[in-house]
Amino acid sequence: MATAVFVVLLGGCSSEEGHSNAHSQSGERSEIDPLAAVRWAERATDVSTAAASPLVTGSEGSWACASCHGENGEGNNHIPALAGLPAGYIAKQLKDFADGRRENATMSSVARSLSDKEMAALGRYYANRTLDTPAGASLEGRIERGRKLALEGDWRAGAPACYSCHGSAGWGVGQAFPAIAGQHPEYIYQQLVAFATRRRQNDPEDFMHDVAKVLSDADRRALADYLASRPPRQEPNRLAPNTLAPDRPSERGQPTQEEDAR
Repeated sequence: MATAVFVVLLGGCSSEEGHSNAHSQSGERSEIDPLAAVRWAERATDVSTAAASPLVTGSEGSWACASCHGENGEGNNHIPALAGLPAGYIAKQLKDFADGRRENATMSSVARSLSDKEMAALGRYYANRTLDTPAGASLEGRIERGRKLALEGDWRAGAPACYSCHGSAGWGVGQAFPAIAGQHPEYIYQQLVAFATRRRQNDPEDFMHDVAKVLSDADRRALADYLASRPPRQEPNRLAPNTLAPDRPSERGQPTQEEDAR
């Protein structure tokens, strides 16, 4: 799905967005900065991942990120894998939880306790890690249908290809388009439903709502299972020296759509 089919990722220990926020209830939504993730990445270049370690382990009395997202950021079921996601993307999601633009009781509480520096440090910490294996399909979705949606989309329904924004292997592009390949299917499905029903509204131009709402429930399950079955990003998502410069997906090791289809 395009332009942020996953401004999707990052959730807490409880199911995400079980209640509509104030903007949802009033039919209004605040303007979303399309460059927010890039600006957060700029901040992350000036912080050390060492600042994130006590937050990950909870060694200084904070909530331990690892208690929900796993020791290596691998996630579980409806809790997303964070390893390998862009630093700016992760920090933006934390800020959105803190400011109420994204709703989850656990994550909102955790994020409000963090400084901007700590959010940036956590983003960089998890971006520097990788997932070993894909989560795997679990929703009984039609894999071939999911593959078509990811690689080609369904223009009759008005759904663009996920890979058109998230890279030819679903490994992400730049700071705003996170990796979606190998992510937990329960989480992907949950977020597609949240976007479709406007329980989640922190994407620029309301794009993800427009994409997710045209997918049937069967299509959401098919897509989630297909993406969960794909190999995750194979290298850390390290920050470029200048994140404001054009940030294109690495050509090294990322298969083309043709190779993926084999």
